[in-house]
Amino acid sequence: MEKKLVDSGIEFPNGLITSPDQTLLTVANTRGRFCHSFQIQPDGTLTAKQEYGWLHVTDRLQTGADGMAVDDQGRMYVTTSLGIQVFDQLGRVNFIISRPKAAWLSNVAFGGPDRDLMYVTCGDSVYSRRLNAKGVNSWKPPLKIPKPGL
Repeated sequence: MEKKLVDSGIEFPNGLITSPDQTLLTVANTRGRFCHSFQIQPDGTLTAKQEYGWLHVTDRLQTGADGMAVDDQGRMYVTTSLGIQVFDQLGRVNFIISRPKAAWLSNVAFGGPDRDLMYVTCGDSVYSRRLNAKGVNSWKPPLKIPKPGL
């Protein structure tokens, strides 16, 4: 299989995730204020790059955006230096779940029989928290999500 450059120019790309319907790819920028969203074409190429999801920052002015997950309502969860920033489908932060301790919050994933347990890695530890949300696996068939509301 041949490797192919599909984008460049994101200062420090780190985490990435596909939307539940697998039509979009979102890439976290650890040093930037935004994630970047792309449309995924049938041949796997990426088009329509745009800034997505204005990330809140600490006084260090870097988000520390890293791990990412999505739920079955189309919300995106991004680990940052402030905590897990939860975006609605339109890219607005609805709330921030605090870090469990003062350390690098690096990964987030959903698990458990009902996919309602959120797992995070923070520093040298792994934490879990039950949410009123169900995570989506990107390797499963695309999932139709509700249309975004204002």
